[in-house]
Amino acid sequence: DSREGLLAGGDTGPAVVPGDAAASELVERLHGRPMLMPPTGALAEADIAALVEWIDMGALWPEAAAGAASMPDPSAPFDLEERRQTHWAWQPATRSVPSTVADQTWNRNVVDQFIRSTLDREGLTPAAPVGREALIRRLSFDLQGLPPTPAEVARFVSDEAPDAYATLVDQFLASPHFGERWARHWMDLVRYSESHGSEGDPDIPEAWRYRDYLIRAFNADLPYDQLIREHLAGDLLSEPRVDAEAGVNESVIGTAHYRLVEHGYQPVDPWEDRVKWVDNQVDVVSKAFLGLTVSCARCHDHKFDAISQKDYYSLFGTLYGARPTQRAIDTPARLATNRDALAESKADIRRRLASVWLTAIDEVPAVLAERAAEGSGTPESEEGGAREGSVLAVWQALAAEVPDRFVQSWSTLRADWTREIEERKRFNAAEFTPGWDFSGADYADTVGHGTGRPDEPSAPGEFVVERRGDRLLNGIYPGGAYTHLLSDKHAGVIQTPRFTIGQDFISFQMLGGNLSFANLIIENYAVPRGGIYENRSSPKRDEMTWVQWDVSFWKGFSAYIEFATQNDVTQFMLDAEDQRETNRPTRRSDGRSAIGVRQVVFHDREATPRSTEVPLLHLLDATDGDEIRTAGELAEAIAASLRAVVTDWRDGVLTERQAAFLDEAVRADLLPRSLETLESLRGRASAYRLLERDVPVARRVPGVVEEGSPDHPLLVRGSHKNFSDPVPRAFLTALDPEPYAAPTQVRLRLAEAITDPSNPLTARVAVNRIWRHLFGYGLVRTVDNFGRLGDAPSHPELLDTLALDFANDGYSVKRLVRRLVSTETYRMSSDASPASIGRDPDNRLLQHANLRRLDAEAIRDSMLAVSGRLDRTLFGPSVPVHYAERHGMTEGDPNNGPVDGDGRRSIYQEIRRNAYNPFLQVFDQPKPSSTRGQRDSTNVPAQSLTLLNSPFVIGQAAEWGRRLAEGEAGTVEGRLDHMYFKTFTRRPSPNERTRLVEYLEGAAIERGTSTELLLYDAEVWQDVAHSLFNLKEYLFIR
Repeated sequence: DSREGLLAGGDTGPAVVPGDAAASELVERLHGRPMLMPPTGALAEADIAALVEWIDMGALWPEAAAGAASMPDPSAPFDLEERRQTHWAWQPATRSVPSTVADQTWNRNVVDQFIRSTLDREGLTPAAPVGREALIRRLSFDLQGLPPTPAEVARFVSDEAPDAYATLVDQFLASPHFGERWARHWMDLVRYSESHGSEGDPDIPEAWRYRDYLIRAFNADLPYDQLIREHLAGDLLSEPRVDAEAGVNESVIGTAHYRLVEHGYQPVDPWEDRVKWVDNQVDVVSKAFLGLTVSCARCHDHKFDAISQKDYYSLFGTLYGARPTQRAIDTPARLATNRDALAESKADIRRRLASVWLTAIDEVPAVLAERAAEGSGTPESEEGGAREGSVLAVWQALAAEVPDRFVQSWSTLRADWTREIEERKRFNAAEFTPGWDFSGADYADTVGHGTGRPDEPSAPGEFVVERRGDRLLNGIYPGGAYTHLLSDKHAGVIQTPRFTIGQDFISFQMLGGNLSFANLIIENYAVPRGGIYENRSSPKRDEMTWVQWDVSFWKGFSAYIEFATQNDVTQFMLDAEDQRETNRPTRRSDGRSAIGVRQVVFHDREATPRSTEVPLLHLLDATDGDEIRTAGELAEAIAASLRAVVTDWRDGVLTERQAAFLDEAVRADLLPRSLETLESLRGRASAYRLLERDVPVARRVPGVVEEGSPDHPLLVRGSHKNFSDPVPRAFLTALDPEPYAAPTQVRLRLAEAITDPSNPLTARVAVNRIWRHLFGYGLVRTVDNFGRLGDAPSHPELLDTLALDFANDGYSVKRLVRRLVSTETYRMSSDASPASIGRDPDNRLLQHANLRRLDAEAIRDSMLAVSGRLDRTLFGPSVPVHYAERHGMTEGDPNNGPVDGDGRRSIYQEIRRNAYNPFLQVFDQPKPSSTRGQRDSTNVPAQSLTLLNSPFVIGQAAEWGRRLAEGEAGTVEGRLDHMYFKTFTRRPSPNERTRLVEYLEGAAIERGTSTELLLYDAEVWQDVAHSLFNLKEYLFIR
């Protein structure tokens, strides 16, 4: 497999002696001495003669001939610097001046000069220019992925202006379909899919928005380096790119590619699964942007390239800290709609409500006396039952007390609660390990995002203005973090710091509703759960409630808890309580959701933390030292305490105990909260609700949020169970060995390193990919591997010059495409000369254009365009895949899409890992597992069978036949010419026309159609259309 292997030989010595065929063991074996090689039979004498000539010429090897160093010995000590210095891809790009060629038409473009001078040197003559009809077909498919319309062809063919072709190029570059075509190329690099695969094949929510982002990016000619920055660190850019027309923050959408990984289904070892998908991220990033196989260094130093195992774990650690989440993508201005106005309105309501309450407090003693007489007024929690530590429950009990025993009862109550609080403190300290208190400084350690996620925790006393109904508010909140204080349309994600599960139980306090969730995220495993992944809870109440999880199964694993509103949950699935009502995990269509969180604790026994901030405690504090002898005096004390609390609430200086006391008074209606009673606040409540109604619901996209994790240990032999020393996060040592410092900006540093103009790989890889899409193969044919195992460039000087020009031109993809398709090289025909076939059978020197089969998407889209069914609408949710039978369900499956995909282009057809589109799959659309810069182009029986029998193909033939039969009659010959021209962008030859008429007549006989009705029989014309779709020429670009 290598020159070194031939020179080393085996037991009998070297197989080849360069320059001396007669002394070479290989030649002896080919002649059958002492045994015939190969064993299956002798080679032809011409082949043996060619090998003899090659050995006598020095046995040159392709890599050596290209100027590259010989392949390193994998068993030799790893020398990164030596490998870096001796391989072309690591060297800086250099500009070369091509030779002037005799044919002046090839001197107008540096690309043509390089290509033609090489052909001249090799004694090859370039193919003649392709005809205009074939050229526009080639250009239209390359730039738009669609065939040209007959009108476009006619206009171009008849345009005699010198700039006719340049005008056509600009027209196609400006087409919105350019972005669709070139976005699909990019999607192959990032293994685009809308589901995670494995057994459950769970959705990747809103993944289609990333696809639309790519289309907009290529249509807008987003600089290639900026596209990479947005992919690697779009969420960390200080000045994100905003699309005012679409109303979105484009930069943050780029990070969605991190989420397009394949997950195992409920893995028993989620850490192993996490290592696999971070490895996949490293593989995709390094191949897509650098053309390097960095993942080959997971278990050991790279066998051939200048990539150490530490390099791998430097990148692994850089990507490891990106937690999966759903990110809002709207512009900051849209997300801030009415925020300031709502805050101002709410502050005004608070001041005015406090004034009303201070007046209403005068009536509190009388109200208490009345309720005592009626035996009513004891408040209940939203869970039902008497509220713990309730002031009003105490009032009810003491108001019914015999007067002579009142003082003793009050004194006993105070003493009992004093002991109770001390006992609760001892119990909590003994049973629970504090996690985080999000009402205080611990909140700064959280990770998250969202318009509703506060910058800092809320002090005790916050409330929510109800958006409808008679109530102005429900109650008063304790200190904590809340997403919905201005509107429950505001989104929010609050994630704890990462921790290792060391105790059997986790408990936390939360409130909220509308399908918000708390989820235990084990090793970033953020997909829908069931079975062993049951730790999720959805709050149902507007009061803080303790929730307990048994996490004993996961002891020793790394995890964090995510509190999120419904559209921001990456693993949306109903909790056990909601599943009792419905088993369909459907999100609310109005986008409203709310969550608040206060504390997290860990413990080893089933238990619930005991509150030390019940409402009664404030009353006991406020009356400490006061002599209360009667129920009447207690009622006055309650009123006085309430007055002081409302005053502090108005001024924003409430304590936790005061907040609990005030909350009880509000929920028990001691203080008015009904708008029927609060007449002076009705107008302001209505104004607030109008402002809140106009708050938009954020659009989301799969994304990540940076947690700022530490350097990751090297995994010995790549095993997820075998940890070694931490490896500092950094770029590849061969390019930039400086470690990254700031833990939360490492992906941004990586983006800067990859897009640094001094990086010799990025521009070369990009240029090579673009060349491949236009010419069939890259200048480096292994487009995803620029390493030693990859091909050397066929035209290294041209590659470097194009890479330098690409960077100097601002990394403009459209400018490079325009430059390349304007060359004589691009416009050559695909007719190979006999000399080229003999000397350059792979056409590496580009003597002629490569005959290329259309991509799967172009084949399908072309049928839609030719039949007249194509819906050219841009963007939007994907169309579900049609399956005759899917997961055991037939055509009644509600997730089964239409046969023709609603006429939408293939890029808008849903891509699911467990449900591939059968038509696209058979024509080699790659499976979304890793980067595929060069698709397979197979020729297998299944393709012919698909063109004959696919319901989609038959349906498009029928659609075209119907339109023809219902259209203008004309003549049979004219219609056949029109069909041929629309399908192949050329008219049939006389022989082809004769055969087509014969086929038509045979179809008419078979259908029983008379000559008079022939033009109006849709089924006959369907047969003709179907036959044209099955001609080989339909699948190829000449």
